[in-house]
Amino acid sequence: MEIEYRASDEVRDVIASLGRTEDVRFSPNNRRLAIAAFRHNAVAVFDVEVGRIGGRPQVTLSRVTKCTSPCLNYPHGLDFIDDDTIAVVSRGGDVPILKLPASNNAGPICELSPVRILRSDETPSLVFPGSVAVIRPARSPYELLICNSGGNTVTRHVLDGNGTAASCSVLLQKWLGTPDGVSISGDQRWIAISNHDAHNVMLYRNEPSLNEGSDPDGILRSVTYPHGVRFTADGRHILLADAGAPYVHVYASDDGSWHGLHNPLASIRVMAQSTYEAGRNNPKEGGPKGIDLDKSMSVLATTCECQPLAFFDLPAILQRASEGARVLELSYELHLVDETMQAQAKVTAAERHAASETSRAKAAEHRAAYETTRAEKFKAKAAKEKAKRKAAKGAVRRIAAPLGRLYSALRRPN
Repeated sequence: MEIEYRASDEVRDVIASLGRTEDVRFSPNNRRLAIAAFRHNAVAVFDVEVGRIGGRPQVTLSRVTKCTSPCLNYPHGLDFIDDDTIAVVSRGGDVPILKLPASNNAGPICELSPVRILRSDETPSLVFPGSVAVIRPARSPYELLICNSGGNTVTRHVLDGNGTAASCSVLLQKWLGTPDGVSISGDQRWIAISNHDAHNVMLYRNEPSLNEGSDPDGILRSVTYPHGVRFTADGRHILLADAGAPYVHVYASDDGSWHGLHNPLASIRVMAQSTYEAGRNNPKEGGPKGIDLDKSMSVLATTCECQPLAFFDLPAILQRASEGARVLELSYELHLVDETMQAQAKVTAAERHAASETSRAKAAEHRAAYETTRAEKFKAKAAKEKAKRKAAKGAVRRIAAPLGRLYSALRRPN
């Protein structure tokens, strides 16, 4: 199902040099593709064309510009506000709104000045932001939903057409542990949040009553470490990147309603085992990070450090899912069992260490008490000896005094 995209050697060289990547987005007109290059403090913007050849999707990357800016500080998530404007969230804290250069005027490298910056020092709720989704109404103001891993919150930021923040509030917080991905359904009825630490995705109806104490209306299960998440255009499928496995999970809803618990319809491998293992520095890494669907619903794009860019036939994926492709529920459950056992082993080791330290502390207390007792006994003995010596000296003086007087009297001349 993977699509061999067409690109020049220069474009492929840039892709190979991106290093750690975290998110990928198609522009609203489907002609641009942006990738967040985390360690390069840059966003790679490609000119992309999605077509069909022989009934299969075809992807061509014709140009790329590596966009840098002093305000990018470990960019982790991004989304297009319009075809030429992009919001980028950086783990360093700030959220710049950047105006991209026109494709025909852009060189291989371009430094951008932000149109507007949502600053973390001015917005206390922005704490290590990691992902962003733009809600684009027909007219301004538009909204940004931002996942903050530092505060375990999702914040809503309303901006006008000039990028000026009109309001900011904590939208979601209850049950969230390192929210690491956000998506809005095409009809804007549903919000999906990747709940990294809880190994699930929380689904919320996008209603005015939604607040930081709201419970989710639905949950996606059977994922180890959820990251990028996307609704299909009709809202009947959700695709979820599993950063802890080499798969994208596919979930389905017949009517576009996501109430209740949902297990994956299919788990689709999106990388070779060797690629996955090369990036598996810890249990939370190795699998796909960012994912996106092109606007024609023909292509799934994925990105991660060891596979910076890959494309897949989306209709073929959905067809395979409907036929009952292999689902990783057992692997997921075993992963959670293993994680629980490892956590319990750490707790047991910590308890043993604490018990050992307590025993050592008590032994030290006993030794200190013993030494204190010895010191007190020695002090008492010394005081007693001192008193004896003082008494003896007094006795000697009492005996010596009359003898001295007698001696003096005998020496007097008659």
